[in-house]
Amino acid sequence: MKKMLSMILASLLAVSMLSGCGSSAASSASSEAPSSTAASSEASSQASSSEAAATSDSDKPLAGKELKVALSANFKYFESVTVDAQGNEKYEGLDIDILDYMAEDLGFTYTISNMPFSSLIGSLQAGQADFVISGMSYTEERAESVDFSDAYATAKVGCLVRSDSGITDVAGLSGQAVACSAGTNYEKIIQSIEGAELKTFDGQAACTQEMLAGRVNATITGATACKKVCEENEGLSYFIIDPSQLDVGSLSTYNIAFPKGSELVPIFNEEIAKMKENGKLDEIISTWLGEDYIKEG
Repeated sequence: MKKMLSMILASLLAVSMLSGCGSSAASSASSEAPSSTAASSEASSQASSSEAAATSDSDKPLAGKELKVALSANFKYFESVTVDAQGNEKYEGLDIDILDYMAEDLGFTYTISNMPFSSLIGSLQAGQADFVISGMSYTEERAESVDFSDAYATAKVGCLVRSDSGITDVAGLSGQAVACSAGTNYEKIIQSIEGAELKTFDGQAACTQEMLAGRVNATITGATACKKVCEENEGLSYFIIDPSQLDVGSLSTYNIAFPKGSELVPIFNEEIAKMKENGKLDEIISTWLGEDYIKEG
């Protein structure tokens, strides 16, 4: 009887221990594994986010499009290219920043074809590019071959002076020898300045040398050229000529060019208008050309 009672007690004890272990293991497994409800909720949330992103991208006018862009990367501040040790090209400039912003906002990707400026119009006519953004100005002659967007920037006329000259505006040019490249429209501008003496030279480099040598006191040229010359030569500065103070004639505009009849023109015009309204265009222009370049006139 004692043996039987011992065996019964031992059996009961074993069952109790096994039951306890099973409860502990189940509890542990339950705390480590995510519940099916939580996992389902997380998966649903991720799916909703992906779906929202896809819907957002698809709402963009040019979503999924890969466009071919032609440009000539030798116009400082607008587009230039460098090549690293691995042979990778890096483009930068005002036009590149505008291109990147438009690509993101409109939803397209792009590839660049870098070529001589004289080949850009032909690339559009031959169907080798969807558009050109390369510091190209609207002209009636070009408009016979391609369609242009609205202007995204306007050229300015600048005046280079020696930093110690004390000349800060058009009024200060009276009685001064003022240079420009021979055969340019800048000759007429200088002739319209009361008391200024016109001096012409063969090219901007010659004008700059005459200034540095002290033989002329100022040079009239494009504002982007002024900026470049000042960066490359110490002792020079410049100001942008206010058209309200001096007649600088018809200023060139910078426009994006497309093949004739391109459906992209109204889309890009709307984007240019949007960038003007939200201030992004002025921000990019100011970054590359300076705040004075975006002032009215």
